[in-house]
Amino acid sequence: MMPKYKGKPMTKLTGNCLCGDISFEADGEVPVMANCHCTACRQSTGSAYATLMFMKHDDVKVTGTPKTYQHSSDAGTVMTKHFCGNCGTPLFTQNSAREGMLGLRAGLINEQEEFAPKVNVYTSSKLNATVLEDGLPAFEKMPG
Repeated sequence: MMPKYKGKPMTKLTGNCLCGDISFEADGEVPVMANCHCTACRQSTGSAYATLMFMKHDDVKVTGTPKTYQHSSDAGTVMTKHFCGNCGTPLFTQNSAREGMLGLRAGLINEQEEFAPKVNVYTSSKLNATVLEDGLPAFEKMPG
């Protein structure tokens, strides 16, 4: 089972892409904050892993129109990646198995003090050079 975030109530979160064409405001419960080491997240971010804050899609107001790319996950679900069509910044991710949820890319969030990952997932795909933080639960795949 995926650990849930049990911290203080979140303040309103804001963020934007590199060029500013896409911005967002988010206000609501954050049930999961995670580092994902799956190959698709690494490829779509160009980084060792994706750090995500998941919220209900209805709690996130997006200004601008992101472009999307869909692909299948290793579990057979449909993944939708949202990105800025102008500067290419990865913005959000959605998983068809978690309908109504939106993963915000942590690097976009202006209120960085609000973010503290609680779990590492898909550690079976992590880069050998990636060192996992002691004390954070780690799962080889996505926990139920």
